[in-house]
Amino acid sequence: MNTLRILGVLLSYMALFSTSLYAQDKNTVEQVEPIVDSAAVETKEKLIEELKYIKQPGLANAASKIYHADRRYSISGFLELNSVSFLGDRTRGDDLELNYTNLYRLGLYFGYKITDKFIFNSEIQAELLHDGFRELGTELNFEWIFDYLFAPQFNVRVGNYPVPIGYVNINEEPTAFYSVNRPEVERLISPTQWLETGVLFYGSVLSGNWEYNAGLTKGLDAAEMVEGTWIRRGRFHSLDFSGLAANGKVEYTGNERIKFGLSGYYGNAGRGRMLPDGSPLDPIVQLYSVFGGYEWKNLSLFGLAMTGNMTQTDRLFLLSQQLIGQETFGYYTEARYNLFSLFPNKALKGSLPIWVRYERLDTHAGIASGLDAINFERQNLEIISIGANYRPKRNLVFKGNYQFRSNLAPQAFKKPTA
Repeated sequence: MNTLRILGVLLSYMALFSTSLYAQDKNTVEQVEPIVDSAAVETKEKLIEELKYIKQPGLANAASKIYHADRRYSISGFLELNSVSFLGDRTRGDDLELNYTNLYRLGLYFGYKITDKFIFNSEIQAELLHDGFRELGTELNFEWIFDYLFAPQFNVRVGNYPVPIGYVNINEEPTAFYSVNRPEVERLISPTQWLETGVLFYGSVLSGNWEYNAGLTKGLDAAEMVEGTWIRRGRFHSLDFSGLAANGKVEYTGNERIKFGLSGYYGNAGRGRMLPDGSPLDPIVQLYSVFGGYEWKNLSLFGLAMTGNMTQTDRLFLLSQQLIGQETFGYYTEARYNLFSLFPNKALKGSLPIWVRYERLDTHAGIASGLDAINFERQNLEIISIGANYRPKRNLVFKGNYQFRSNLAPQAFKKPTA
């Protein structure tokens, strides 16, 4: 049944916080009393440190600030507020992510250079979700990492880092994507935001034109997964390494106008659990993604595709009564154009990109044999989104978009039989 959903944003904002205790920007420095000592003036100005928009491999802009800061410490962050309205029926899914109407998200980063090569970085992220009729969903997480910078070609990261899969999971800040919410493919097939505890090796090679990430982390928890959002609920916050996972990514960074990346994830999601008959549960999750984009003057194009599979979903059903997809897929393509480029009037500040996106995904592209007659929650979605952004500054964006959504699965959510 077709469903129309309006996504109206109140505000999607990335706030960059100054590391100075005396001023918030250089304009404030110019308003202080004149200082005769030139050395003191220079010291005063050095306290004001702005984000350089230089990304560290595996991290977004605000999270990368400490690596390129002139001082020993840095503070940065982002704030995201959005509202969602529905026309038509909502999904029956158990996951609040499928039905939320309001989202408030705050991320604060604090970084400290213990030495020029040994760096501590951390994030406090608070999130509030509400679905308008059922419940509140809240999260407050503290994430930390330590990096040792051996050389541009090889570095080591230990701690809670974003899994380098897809595009948005790394580029999580609201100014990095155009829709009010993250693309559905990168919410339901590859969960965002997805961080895991482990070790990551990364660097830039081939004259700095290519970036790589290769890591080993704790695995997911299959027993907590629900049908409508595939592996999303399998994320958990603890230092339980009873299951391990490997992840990796290769991305082209040699030209700002060109985006291209390949990534993958392979891991055990059993977490040492046993079935009622005493046999072990050891499902393997695999997820692979590719993305590409190109910018030409005021027009940009972007596309992403991913596919995933999971073993032992029939055995998992005996434990949790959730029929998780054995195979999944998703892809989307997006085109954007800056409307302000049509008007030569320089009084128009910032940019006003309009965009359109086509998405296709299926959380149950394949299910385990023998489970055909069981009803299950299937997100077999075709989505067309249109929207606009007003970006008065590089670190501030107001967004709005409208979605035409169709769930192509039968109403009973059964896999069609031949």
